[in-house]
Amino acid sequence: MQITAVQLSRKKAAQAAKTTGRYWKPWRLTWNIVSLVVLAIAYFENQLITSRETVNNQMYHWFLGGYFIYLLIVTLVGTVTNGRIRRYNGHFAQLNVSLGGLLIVQDLLTEKFAVLEQPFFVSFAQILDQMRENAALLWASTLSSLALWLISFVIGTVLGILLGLGMGRYREFNYWAFPYLKVIGIIPAAAWMPLTMVIFPTSYMAEVFLIAFSVWFPVAFMTIGGVQGINKEYFESAKTLGFSEWQIVRKIVLPGALPSIFTGVYTAMGLSFTMLVISEMIGAKVGLGWFINWAKGTGNYTQVYAAIVIMAILFSVLFAVFTKIQDYCLRWRDSAH
Repeated sequence: MQITAVQLSRKKAAQAAKTTGRYWKPWRLTWNIVSLVVLAIAYFENQLITSRETVNNQMYHWFLGGYFIYLLIVTLVGTVTNGRIRRYNGHFAQLNVSLGGLLIVQDLLTEKFAVLEQPFFVSFAQILDQMRENAALLWASTLSSLALWLISFVIGTVLGILLGLGMGRYREFNYWAFPYLKVIGIIPAAAWMPLTMVIFPTSYMAEVFLIAFSVWFPVAFMTIGGVQGINKEYFESAKTLGFSEWQIVRKIVLPGALPSIFTGVYTAMGLSFTMLVISEMIGAKVGLGWFINWAKGTGNYTQVYAAIVIMAILFSVLFAVFTKIQDYCLRWRDSAH
């Protein structure tokens, strides 16, 4: 029972230290109150100041109201508790103040005083209203882009990991493959676009190839470095214990390279989203990249910004999911510490 209690105490301490390290800014009630005040100012500024542009601000008011209620709840919870919500809210309180200030400034410069005029500059209220008007098409485009990205990203990641593990572990394989990796990998995926339209029978397969191609190189390159950076004593100890090659790869090579693999995955995420937009512009009939290209062709830059906002939200969500996966896969590091 004592061992179990000690282990539980250590686990809680490790989790607390990990959370504190991530959310390092201290809790300040003043900053939380200021963030609420700034959002209230943003709401009344939009309501009271006469607009020089015709805009439906209903969605913007709903957004500000929801944002205000969320901050109010987490502030009240943080005031009476001392857990994760308090640390999280305290860390991002100053950022919330800056976001509220940014909303005020952009609204004044665009909708209210038209210092930055349409069609190239629009207010956030116009973007939200455009998202409401084109909700069905944007939703279909988001699902299509997400499906295309997931398929391509998984293919590129798996190929990159397998290639990186093989090249990092086996010198003979590295001898033959690394020169080709250096030459082919540094070529931007977009440069292969004309060739893919000839090789692949459908534009969808060409899009999958281009996105996967943008992923595999950073993942493979970082995986090689991760494998080669593993302490050689681990391999010697494994051989002494009679480990098979498969056991060495599974218990030493893969876990030891995981931190580097995730670094390559995060790098590849940004490149893959860029390639997603470019590839969907060449032959897709739906998708966020197609939507941006179509809206740009019609001169509706509000729709372009709406798709960009959705893409930013989608990327942030996927980034958060991968962070959770990384924390789970690398949980052994906390146990080691």
